[in-house]
Amino acid sequence: MIPEPNGPKTIVQSAKDFMNGVLSPLKGKDMGQMVEDFTSEMTLVAEGLSEDQQRLAQENERLSAQQTELEQRLLDGLHDADVAMDEMKREIASLKSRLDKAEKQASDKNAKEKDKKGVTAALRQATWLVAIGAGAWIIVTIINLFK
Repeated sequence: MIPEPNGPKTIVQSAKDFMNGVLSPLKGKDMGQMVEDFTSEMTLVAEGLSEDQQRLAQENERLSAQQTELEQRLLDGLHDADVAMDEMKREIASLKSRLDKAEKQASDKNAKEKDKKGVTAALRQATWLVAIGAGAWIIVTIINLFK
């Protein structure tokens, strides 16, 4: 603990000196006039603060309206994108269906061409066999003729 040099009177005296030092510039002036000046300055400050609050409130309302409008635009854009995506899904499904049909028709056509090629090849082979047989018959007939 710090010992007090002259006891509690010193603290009280220094507090009185401090207050007198603070209030000394005010002595000799008209207190009523000073209160009036202070009141008018504080009124001016309060009015300025009130105007600032009003401007902030208006700005807040404007920003809120702008945010609401942007949110609506975003929702509209999302809805349009969703509709377009659904339409694209339907179109893709339709194209897949058409592609499947075209592939089936192509495979059916290839199968028919294979069958045609098979029948054509068989006819070609049969024609050669008949031609060989006819040629052999003619040769045998000619040989028998000279005998």
